[in-house]
Parts: sequence; C-alpha cells; structure tokens
Amino acid sequence: MLTNEQYKDVQIMQGAGFKMVVTMDSTHTMSNTMTYSAVIVKDKARSSFTGPKKNQGTQGTYASNDDWISGSVSSVHFNLVADRSAGTVTLTLPEAANRHFTDDFEGLWDLIEYDPSAGSGDQYTRHMQGDIVVSSNATSKEFDTFTATVA
Repeated sequence: MLTNEQYKDVQIMQGAGFKMVVTMDSTHTMSNTMTYSAVIVKDKARSSFTGPKKNQGTQGTYASNDDWISGSVSSVHFNLVADRSAGTVTLTLPEAANRHFTDDFEGLWDLIEYDPSAGSGDQYTRHMQGDIVVSSNATSKEFDTFTATVA
C-alpha cells in the first residue's frame, strides 16, 4: 500500500502517449494472487462521455493489435502492467487512445488492487486516486507541416 501521496492529479496531453509508474511502499507485498485495475470516469455516477474505447483488444491490457476508436463510454481503462519484483504498477494510454478524448475532458481516476486471498476481509484496496484532465493540442499530425531543423 502507498502511505504517501495517495492523491495525484493527472494531466493527459491529446496527441501524445501517457505513462505513469506507481511505486508501492516497501512494506507492501504484491503477491501472485493480486490483480489491479485503473480506470478513468467522468464522475462517480459513471455518466457517459465521448472518449476512447477499444474496438479490438482487452480493456486494461496492451496488445500490438489494439484498435482504439471514439465512442460513448462510461469508463476508460488504462493499460496496466504490475511488476511484482519491482513493486510497481505502470499505467499507460497510447496516443491512439488519447486523441479520442474530447477537448478539455475532466474526470476522476483511481488504481484499485484486488486480493482474493484476503477472504472476507478487505479484498479491494484503493492505492491512488485523483482528478484527471485532458489538455487539447494545437499541432495536428494531419494538418500541420513538420520541418527539419536547419543550421
């Protein structure tokens, strides 16, 4: 479990990939039975919004053939990799997903751990949470000219 900075605001830039590595406290053991989920929502009620969704691929898992499209969604799953030996969870969203958020999207995100070995106790632990904002970009790969540096 994280003991410091459990609340983190996140900014995603449209037209760019996103990556954040969350490092667990040294006192927290990440066992093989634990699984993780990190989700973006508009609000606690999971109201729908226009954003990225996978047309092909598994939510929360990166695959080279992921196909991101724009659509009405109630949540967006970060691609997630838990490295138990390093005690980290890496959250990513590729540019192909981030371009489908509407300009200036604002919402919430969190990182949850599920531990079925906890029995009837606390099986779910929220490790981190915060606000999220998507900042629109001015430069477009489709419409703008990119020029090499001339010395």
